[in-house]
Amino acid sequence: MRVAVRVLSLVFGGTGLPAGAAPASRPVPPRRKARVAVLSGAGFALLAHLGLAVAVETSKPHWRDPEFYHRQRRLAKVAAWEREQGHARPVVAVLGGSRPQMGLSPEHLGLGTGPADPLVFNLCQSGCLPPGLRLNLARLFDAGPVPDFVLIEVLPPALADPGPPEARLPAARLGHADLVRLDPYLGDPAKARRGWLAARAGSWHTLRLPVLANWGLADRFPPGTNRPDLLWAGMRFHGWGPFYPGEWTHDQRAAGLGLAARQYRFLLDGFQVQPINDRLYRDMLAACRDRGVKAALYTMPESPAFRAWYPPGVRERIAAYLAGLSREFGVPVFDTSAWVDDEAAFLDGHHLLGPAAEAFSRRLGAECVGHWVRGTGGSP
Repeated sequence: MRVAVRVLSLVFGGTGLPAGAAPASRPVPPRRKARVAVLSGAGFALLAHLGLAVAVETSKPHWRDPEFYHRQRRLAKVAAWEREQGHARPVVAVLGGSRPQMGLSPEHLGLGTGPADPLVFNLCQSGCLPPGLRLNLARLFDAGPVPDFVLIEVLPPALADPGPPEARLPAARLGHADLVRLDPYLGDPAKARRGWLAARAGSWHTLRLPVLANWGLADRFPPGTNRPDLLWAGMRFHGWGPFYPGEWTHDQRAAGLGLAARQYRFLLDGFQVQPINDRLYRDMLAACRDRGVKAALYTMPESPAFRAWYPPGVRERIAAYLAGLSREFGVPVFDTSAWVDDEAAFLDGHHLLGPAAEAFSRRLGAECVGHWVRGTGGSP
């Protein structure tokens, strides 16, 4: 009997009444409506946060860290295409911060584009200090393609930076795998994990700008430095991000130089290479050696005004430190810090403007990188 009643209930729309017979209407209490609306909204928000968190950890890492991953994905596609054509081009990855991101142009190195010529790609990321370099090298090795050569920037003042790595890497742009890669270097791993969890739990807030930019909505934001895709959307084919202002005045340059002084000058006073940074560079060079990847260290040009901030003896101590790494790991050091003496070639004393970056890159290719990659000698 109970089965029959249940069947009738299903057939007649769950009311137990014949078709056409409307049940007595019962108004839904306002409180219940509100409760359903709140729970539905909370459920949707939870699913949205969960979906974004999963996406940026798996298939969409460029939504959380577009500067690096858009470049890495471009390199992977270019290298795959070269292999499909039967070319045997050695891959040269350039790692560093905003100095080489703006100032080192693979296209102007003059190394050729033939089927056996080096394929140089600029994977630099603004604000990338030694912890970020170590992270990006590990990311590159894990995601591929594993390069044949790696150029690793040395930002001399940053060698004296005492800050813990977790303070130099925005938690929102890190993935869980990044935390694992960085764990041996973190000053407070538990605090770093809490910061990462908080950022990931609020991904729609912490990642709102890069997500919108990845969705092609960056034009809705103000131009200039407020654009969320400023540092990656305009990159050239091989990753270079040049700056060609129509005009760059003395006052603009002076303002930039003043900002640079506040960022770096205190690190040069009483300069000491911090143990964490020494460890990071040694681990990068060891990782390259263990994988059979040839590495080189390089510095970028600094203007005469910037170079004047180095106290007596500091430049010699930096050179001696880099020479020690060179001997220990058998890697060349390309010190170009004094290559450009024209203050007007710089945005702010240490970032090259577009035309100067072209000239610098041509010289770097001719005097350093070309000889190194091809094994033809030459003087660093």
